[in-house]
Amino acid sequence: MTTAELLSESQEGVRRREESELGRMLAQTSGEVVLFGAGSLGRKTAAALRSHGIEPVAFADNDTKIQGSSVDGLRVIAPQQAAERWAKRALFVVSTFLPGSGVQHRVRELVELGCTHVTSFLVVGWRHSGILPHFGADLPSRLLAHKGELARSAALWDDEASRETFRQQLAWRLRAAFDEVGCPAPNQYFPTDLICQNPQECFVDGGAYDGDTLRKAPWPFGRIIAVEPDPANASRLRAMRGAHLLLHEVLLGSATGSSRFAGIGTMASARSDDGALEVPVETLDRLLQGEEPTFIKLDVEGDELRALQGAAGVLQRTRPIVAVCVYHRPADLWELPLFLRESLPHHRLYLRAHECDGFELVAYAVPLSRCPPP
Repeated sequence: MTTAELLSESQEGVRRREESELGRMLAQTSGEVVLFGAGSLGRKTAAALRSHGIEPVAFADNDTKIQGSSVDGLRVIAPQQAAERWAKRALFVVSTFLPGSGVQHRVRELVELGCTHVTSFLVVGWRHSGILPHFGADLPSRLLAHKGELARSAALWDDEASRETFRQQLAWRLRAAFDEVGCPAPNQYFPTDLICQNPQECFVDGGAYDGDTLRKAPWPFGRIIAVEPDPANASRLRAMRGAHLLLHEVLLGSATGSSRFAGIGTMASARSDDGALEVPVETLDRLLQGEEPTFIKLDVEGDELRALQGAAGVLQRTRPIVAVCVYHRPADLWELPLFLRESLPHHRLYLRAHECDGFELVAYAVPLSRCPPP
């Protein structure tokens, strides 16, 4: 389906589809459900089904460490064992959604084992509460309530690859069409087909984690300004040698203040009302006073819009390259590109998915002076 066709569905039609799709699939089976993936999403899916009187028969999982155990009262078995017993009669639900292990890959794995009826967690989430929103996924009806913004966002992109990437994002989010998602694009944050090198780069790494982005940078930077609020991650950044690095241990936001923060020492550390830490919140406009950033990267676990709002002044002042993740929240898909276009009207905008199923989905705003020659 084209982007226009995906956005043309009526609210009445999409709600009818949300309510009926799981029942339609279960009617083709014995009514039994096997969940493929016993992690946190699998547990949420099991709970959602149970709350509506559907008791899954088992978890299937490739992790040999948990096979033979029980998770939330459900036994965990190998996918081959599950297929041997239920391949022709149960509905197999892919209940894992992680970078590097795409949903369609899991669907193919089950089909190759002989499973006849296979779907994803989205179809369960459409019918039963407790699963969605989940990263970029939400109820199609809630997404299509913003079809005007989605249509405007679809029209922003400056190359066909970006427009197709946007269409694919709509296809899996609105139709669970994971089979339409293409291969991940290479060179996250530094795609050489979109950005020219600058050895004098003043690089701002918003959400620097342990320096993973800095380590894979394909050209040297003249100056690095890293922002990382997690104390454990920041300690790893301070240990980096040979980098002209200024580190700010703060959370980026639209205004100064403080916030609760879950500092778990991983790339998933994020703002959280239940977080054990209280960390300062700063704006990029304040942090970058006296600086001349040429490239701002933002991967701040759902705080990207706040971070951009707090950078409005520096974006206008220095017109840098911006590479921002647009997959942590459903609304990121339209809010962040529209903000970039309003803030940087003369930049070119591109969209690339650097992992399966829209994980590491990045919007790039590139000034003409940094675009490769045609």
